[in-house]
Amino acid sequence: MELEEHLLGTSSARPANGREVSGSIVIVGKYQIAIDAGEGFQTRLKKQAKVLKNAKWESRISHTRLDVIALTHGHLDHCWGVLPMLLSMGLDCRNSPLSVLAPLHHDAYHALAKDGMDAKMPDSVPAVDLINQMRFWWELLFDKISSEEMFPIFWYTVSWIDGEEKWLQLDPQNSTVSQLSAPPKPIGPHSLTPHQTIHSVPSCGWRITSADRPGKFNAQRSAELSLSDNQISKLANGEDITIIATSDASSSAPSANSAANEILLASDFRGPSTSGVSILITGDTGAEAPELLALAKAAPLNLLIHESTYSDSHQSNAINYLHSTSRDAAKVATQIAAENLVLTHYSSRFVETEIPLTEAREAHPRVHAGEDGDIFQIERDGSLKIFRISDGSPFQILEPF
Repeated sequence: MELEEHLLGTSSARPANGREVSGSIVIVGKYQIAIDAGEGFQTRLKKQAKVLKNAKWESRISHTRLDVIALTHGHLDHCWGVLPMLLSMGLDCRNSPLSVLAPLHHDAYHALAKDGMDAKMPDSVPAVDLINQMRFWWELLFDKISSEEMFPIFWYTVSWIDGEEKWLQLDPQNSTVSQLSAPPKPIGPHSLTPHQTIHSVPSCGWRITSADRPGKFNAQRSAELSLSDNQISKLANGEDITIIATSDASSSAPSANSAANEILLASDFRGPSTSGVSILITGDTGAEAPELLALAKAAPLNLLIHESTYSDSHQSNAINYLHSTSRDAAKVATQIAAENLVLTHYSSRFVETEIPLTEAREAHPRVHAGEDGDIFQIERDGSLKIFRISDGSPFQILEPF
């Protein structure tokens, strides 16, 4: 398994029809990322963790294992579970660092960049903008946990100014704001990339892509050149080496068959690299967000998890409230060449998912209607496995499409 996603909430606005509000866990390498955390998220996370433990699942999830919380926007069904989870982390004496990433209104960015942490927010910044919520979280968090006991949290914000990403790092404990020249990299060699979406408040989707894997090392060639273990190690680790011809038969360097001072390039000893796999979770968005379409086309996408609040019969609601129908989601998946599409964020109108699923499949061939607890595994070759929780255990859906 190269990348794994746990869909822990598929309802929009409020819990309904046995579904909870938004929140997911994505596992890539040794890292765990929460994408959104609506009301009751840590309870759902613990419930899923218990299922995995009982099933002897290969991976384990927990709020204590989280490396990143990446929020799509400030509506409460997507972020109201963040503060309780942070408090639990503190009470559990967590000491490992956590990164929190969030989109902000462009005027909030300007105010913070100009006047620092105490900047007054202009009236154009919505009340639910994440800067206002984070200020509330900081006040309550630091009231409960002393600065000496507080685990490290790195707060990053992204805004779009004239189509360009602008990043800030906020430090509430030292009251500092730093403008970043490059996006943060909180998941090591893997990438976590925002894609601006269209909604009633500043919003973005998040794309997680696993790191490329280097091609197979050509051990046969290194043996033919009689390279030493040290030289082979350097080449295998991507370091070019210089060798000098010698007549000493005991030398581990090449002799008569090599030119003096020959440079061996590490890239010549590797086969073609294998590209990473990727998943994009949109959060709330109106149909066909231009930035989403433009950026997502840049690289292959194995799995798109797209909101589908409405069906065709409520297209006007989708337009008015800047949400998407299931058909809208399928059209986006087709336009960005997403291999697989998962629907989520259903209106409470949908007790069953037959209608949105049927409409979406008219526009994209590989559509799955997500439900709470579903697990998606993407292998290195891009193939997808889907598991559903039934009777407290995950079972693979053999024909999901």
